[in-house]
Amino acid sequence: MLFEYNLSAQREGFYNITEQVREFIVKSGATNGIAVVYCPHTTAGITINENADPEGYAG
Repeated sequence: MLFEYNLSAQREGFYNITEQVREFIVKSGATNGIAVVYCPHTTAGITINENADPEGYAG
């Protein structure tokens, strides 16, 4: 299943897409597996900040 999210940024910076990814997973109906987050743009990237959630979400 494929979901697409477009982000238009006015300037450089970090943008939290956690909620969009969670929403897509819920919509997919998946109960296990792997979510692949892909960014095809050459001047953008994706980073994961381990233990950055202030609520301590562990999955």
